[in-house]
Order: sequence, then C-alpha cells, then structure tokens
Amino acid sequence: MDKETLIKKVLGNDAKVIAPLLGGMMNQSFIVESNNKKYVLYISTKQANEMVNRPLEKQHIDIIHSLNITSRNIYFDAQNGIKINEYIEGSSIDKISQFDYQKVALLLKKLHSSKTLSPVDYLPFKRFEEYENEAKEYLTVFQENYLELKEYLLSYKEYLMGQKKVLSHNDAQRSNIIKSDDNKYFIIDFEFVGNNDEIYDIACFGNSQVEEGYELLMNYFDIDELDDDKIRRFYLWRIYISLQWYLVAIVKHYRGEGKTHGFDFLSVANHFLNNALTAYKRLKEKNL
Repeated sequence: MDKETLIKKVLGNDAKVIAPLLGGMMNQSFIVESNNKKYVLYISTKQANEMVNRPLEKQHIDIIHSLNITSRNIYFDAQNGIKINEYIEGSSIDKISQFDYQKVALLLKKLHSSKTLSPVDYLPFKRFEEYENEAKEYLTVFQENYLELKEYLLSYKEYLMGQKKVLSHNDAQRSNIIKSDDNKYFIIDFEFVGNNDEIYDIACFGNSQVEEGYELLMNYFDIDELDDDKIRRFYLWRIYISLQWYLVAIVKHYRGEGKTHGFDFLSVANHFLNNALTAYKRLKEKNL
C-alpha cells in the first residue's frame, strides 16, 4: 500500500502529505495533514526493520506515552514498521541554536524515573557485535583507530554492564527531542528503548559534539552528585555510541541508502569515528 492510500485509509479522504521530514537515518518521515490537524508518518528502512522488535516497540510507546513526554501514536503496523503519530508543533532541537539543557535533563529524568520498566534490557554489546558482523559483510579491514577504540572500550564492558538500569530511550540525540512552540520539551522515536544505564541517554546527546553531551551531564546531576565515576561512564558510553553509529553508517553506505536519506554515509561514518576519538581524548585528559 502506498503512503497516500495508507493515510487516507487511517486519517480520512482529505489526508495529504505536506512535506518530508529530513534527517533520520532509520526512517523516511513525512508531515501529513487531515481535517486541519497534522501528523507524522514514519516509514522504516529495511535495515531498521531488521534491527527493531516492532511489537516490543509498541509496548514501549504505550509506557512512555503514559509519562506525558511524547505525542500520541494513532497507527502502528508492526510487520512493516509504519507509524502515524500526532504532530508536535515546534522543532527538533537539532534545527535550532537555542534550547534549554535543564529542560532536556528534566525530560530524561522523567523517563528514567518510570516505575514501569521494559521487559528487556538494551544489551548494547550484543547489539554492537551484531552491527560489526553486518559491517564485515562489506569491509574486510577496519580503520586502525576503530580497532584500537573498540579494544579499549571492551576492556570496560563488565564495568559498564554492571550499572543500575532504568527505562532508557537509547537514542536520545538532539533530533529526537522536540521543543514545542509553547516551550515544552518532548521526546520521540522509541525503536531502541530498553533498560540501561541512565548515563547512556546523556551520552547519546553528544552525537553532534561530545561537549553537548557533557553539558547535559552537568545539568542532569547536581554538582555534589557529579563524581568521577559518572564522568567516566559518560565518555565510555560516548565512545560506544560513536562506534555503533560508525558501523551503522558503513552498512548504509554499502547498501546504497545515501540517496534515500540524503546522506553521504561515508562522511557520517568518519564523523562518528572522530567523535569517538574526541571522547577518548577527553577521558585521558581528565585522567579517568
């Protein structure tokens, strides 16, 4: 079923696509209008559907909607990874220069304070192994920096996995946080939700620049709470997340998905490898 037929079936005959939403690596997204109300249509890529447990995602959407920190989902096709959500009037904060770190921190704290946990843990290192095996289908040799950073990260695997786990978004980058026109903050896209260390979500925020994630870390914890252990975990998770997205970008490049998403995925891969190096250097500068 094409997207025009689908939205008319779900929203009514006057439903129409207004504009694409650019920037996502895992979905094609479109703003849709029906009866003077806006919605967002998400159509997942083949790779996303291979990576995401859709029935579990629906459970997570229901939990997080009850926290009043996201928009309402009105259509969910678990088989094909197609969703329609109510549209939040505003902008994702990757599109604006001014946003409130404290409000982002409070948004994540509300998520992490959920009394209802996921039925599953996120299991980042199992996921990492799967991503790397997929990348090996296209690359026989990885860059030296990648291999060195991976070895360093794996030496902390037991330490990272031993942290207390809370309900986590696990992709809390700027593009998934919306500042509404009335200055409220919301979080969207729940494909990777699972129980994890709360600092993982803070580290996710540093996808563009490591320093942005560190600024969020300082806003999330009171000054007397922010000890060396939390700072160490932040930089280690930042290395992990960067290497993970490096692998994803490599696969997307060789699958030819650049045209679909409007990305040069080799440049994206290099960005994340450099991002991981920056996090590693900051860790060493702080003697952690």
